[in-house]
Amino acid sequence: MKRLKKSARILFVLSAVVLLAVMFTPLPNMLARPLVVSGPAPSGAGLIAVLGGGAYPNGALGSSSNERLIKGVLHYKRGHAGKIVFTGGMVEGAFGKLGNTVFGARPAEPLPEASVMGGIAREFGIPPEDLAVDQGSLNTYENLRFVKAYMEEKGLKTVMIVTSPTHMKRASLVAEKLGLAYIPAPVEDNTPYRTSAIDRLALTREVMWEYLGIALYRMYGYV
Repeated sequence: MKRLKKSARILFVLSAVVLLAVMFTPLPNMLARPLVVSGPAPSGAGLIAVLGGGAYPNGALGSSSNERLIKGVLHYKRGHAGKIVFTGGMVEGAFGKLGNTVFGARPAEPLPEASVMGGIAREFGIPPEDLAVDQGSLNTYENLRFVKAYMEEKGLKTVMIVTSPTHMKRASLVAEKLGLAYIPAPVEDNTPYRTSAIDRLALTREVMWEYLGIALYRMYGYV
């Protein structure tokens, strides 16, 4: 019993030290740096691919999806590519996506977040003939596999990939695995400026999720 109590105290102290390091040091910001991939100034791509970043069961887009949607629409409006595709076929959260990757689980009644983004893009004036929606893919690998098939169908050579800064590394690795000619086009990188304790906690979750995702993708041969 004494040994158990001692182990519990040690575990508590270690947990407290880790939590303090995460909240009050630049550790999360440093861990985010290798995940952020930037490319050349965006221009001359055949396609803009906006990767879904999550939504709620009522169809409201999450903050990541909203950022990516706006960035993708701006690239289209600025003439950086002639076509745009939105990917993401479900709304079930991060653990649902983990279950899909590990166990191949599929949601019974998926709510396609890509359809929500595509509908908003049409309201911003993107013509239907320049816009495509992928309603079936459930993770980053499936997102970009659809993009590859779409590019082959349309005879497009280069894709501009729009996603969050910390997700760009995993997306780039998948694109390379699939043999895509791509331009990284992440939304603006705010990771160096997330310095409050709460921001660093949230950033730690994002960063750990991405490192876990990359490890799983290596295990399954996606990268």
